[in-house]
Amino acid sequence: MGRNTSIDCRWLTLVFCCLFLLSPVRLSAQVEFSRTANRPETDFSFDAICVSSDKPGKTRVDIYVEVPYKELHFSKVEDVYECDYEASVQFLGKDKQVVDNRVWNNNVRVRDFNETTSDKLKSLTHQVMDIAPGTYEIDVQIYEPETQKRTVRQSSILVTDFGKDELSLSDIMLVNRLTKVGDKTGVVPNVSGDFTRQKDGFYLFFEAYHVSPIDSLLLVCHIYDSRKVEVWKKDELEPPSESKIQIFVKVDSTNFPAGIYTLIVEGYDARAGSNPDLKATTSRSFSVHWADLPFSILNIDKAIEELKYVATDEELDYIEAGKTLDEKQKRFSAFWNKRNPDPSSGRNPLMEEYYRRVQYANKEFTRYIDGWKTDRGMVYIRLGPPENIERHPFEMDSKPYEIWYYYQLDRECIFVDYSGFGDYRLQNPSADLFRGLR
Repeated sequence: MGRNTSIDCRWLTLVFCCLFLLSPVRLSAQVEFSRTANRPETDFSFDAICVSSDKPGKTRVDIYVEVPYKELHFSKVEDVYECDYEASVQFLGKDKQVVDNRVWNNNVRVRDFNETTSDKLKSLTHQVMDIAPGTYEIDVQIYEPETQKRTVRQSSILVTDFGKDELSLSDIMLVNRLTKVGDKTGVVPNVSGDFTRQKDGFYLFFEAYHVSPIDSLLLVCHIYDSRKVEVWKKDELEPPSESKIQIFVKVDSTNFPAGIYTLIVEGYDARAGSNPDLKATTSRSFSVHWADLPFSILNIDKAIEELKYVATDEELDYIEAGKTLDEKQKRFSAFWNKRNPDPSSGRNPLMEEYYRRVQYANKEFTRYIDGWKTDRGMVYIRLGPPENIERHPFEMDSKPYEIWYYYQLDRECIFVDYSGFGDYRLQNPSADLFRGLR
């Protein structure tokens, strides 16, 4: 017996109604106007790491795809729960022409049903492709034949030519932990590029390539926050070696404030003296989030402000009065823990859904103000995705307007763009939509 997503969503809807969110029956819809809300997207991560290849004129690209078990549909097969899914990747060059592609099948089997709904257990697969240097679009797709659910993630990638410079550094892999098997070191990659705030830290793994012999390689590693302020620095001196050096660098802690960070590694030929010329550089970004909070929450003060649709004035004032970020985070978590429909699960689906809606509203409705503050954002957060939308952008005798239909709630919302700049205002809002607002 597989996961019963429909039952989960209806139950979650009832919980949201208690907080005046009045959600329609399919809370799992990932897009506002989706007509396939019964097949929401699969939330998965992928990473592509470019390193030197032994094939002339090519660069090796290591592709990691990670899918949480809770995103997969398991079926009971005798005494185990089983899921089959297909993963594929393709590189698109100029004019969207396919340069190379790969398809592989995956089978996941577990004995405990609770594992099928876990967000901590994940299916990790790895593929290696040799690609000519250049700039590409990379598309990674997850497809489940049983549910016909198909999700595509896209990104741009620069495939570097590591043979053209005297000294070069590969892409950086983020590593959660190292493993030892005999004299070999294994890695557990962090595919999502996201870490919780913790003291244990993590590792960087990358390779250095040099054409001419060097006495030693000086590596200077920096981490900068979103304001370009350096928050961490470490120097490493690598001894002389062959033309390829595999390097691990420990980042001692991720106890940084939640946010997005940029990691830069600079490589120098140590023979050049105390002020050597920069010889090579590599970089990547990563994020740090609060433990037990959705990944989308990177700014706790902003997340507290976004509570206005479900919190009272007194609750907001209490949370905002925390003297430190950690104290605010504890009060914020306590607010949501009281409303967790299933505390034993280790997750809070109510909080996750609320901030998923906030994130979507900010992405789709931001104009002069944040999308969650707009009328459409407010309605989307409180009522969820509409079941149908009528758009009227070019009516002869009226301003542009939209009608959102919530059939199961027996209501409709009309938004009018009086300014002509996409600032849609809700017409004749009912009192219940504003209940609990400051």
